[in-house]
Amino acid sequence: MNLNLDEARYGKTFLLLFKVCAFTLRRVIDNHHGRHGYTSLQDFLDKNKHNLYHILKRCCCCGFIQSSVTPMNWPQWNLLFIKNSSSCRTGYAVNCPYQVNCPCQYNAKPGITSDVMDITLCCLVIKNICSRHGGINMLHIETIREIRNDLIHANSPCLDLHTFNGYWKDVKTALSGLANHVPSAVYKDALNMIQELETRVMDAYELGEIRKVIVDQNRIEKAEEVCTIFFIRMSF
Repeated sequence: MNLNLDEARYGKTFLLLFKVCAFTLRRVIDNHHGRHGYTSLQDFLDKNKHNLYHILKRCCCCGFIQSSVTPMNWPQWNLLFIKNSSSCRTGYAVNCPYQVNCPCQYNAKPGITSDVMDITLCCLVIKNICSRHGGINMLHIETIREIRNDLIHANSPCLDLHTFNGYWKDVKTALSGLANHVPSAVYKDALNMIQELETRVMDAYELGEIRKVIVDQNRIEKAEEVCTIFFIRMSF
């Protein structure tokens, strides 16, 4: 069964974000840690975990918590890190009320790959680690993140032609702006995926599967919000 045009536009745009953009952002992270002397994503995360912890919880290494409009939460952190048997290694350890969960006590998961990261988590890693080395225009990352949020939190899976054209133009511009941060073959693959989507005929089954993803994403975000609020309250 074919969809009406508004539903088909939504479905295509959803795949543009969750297939093409997610693929590209993961390769941005892979390319970044490779170009900056890290041996693996595991090594990259281990040596930069302090920066991510600042947007998760009060840090007992320096007593600092960074305000952010897109803070990390525990489910996201736990995708990347596992707890080790170390105690807090800072001078604050004896009296530190936060040492139960400090960055000293975590390591990146062995053999971790960027494929475990969704768009939101990719954007957090790029913003809070990769951007510190310069070069990446964060406007492109924010564009992708904001359109992703618009789609997930839309009242219905429909897009009018004006909104559809605006989203596709903005996403293409963002991906073009990230082209220098991925291998040329990766950008070529992204362009091929876009071309395939532009001519793709969406059907009701595909939209039904997309709706399941949306429900899951909203359920996960709600659980993450409750979890994050709980841990923030426990930190003070």
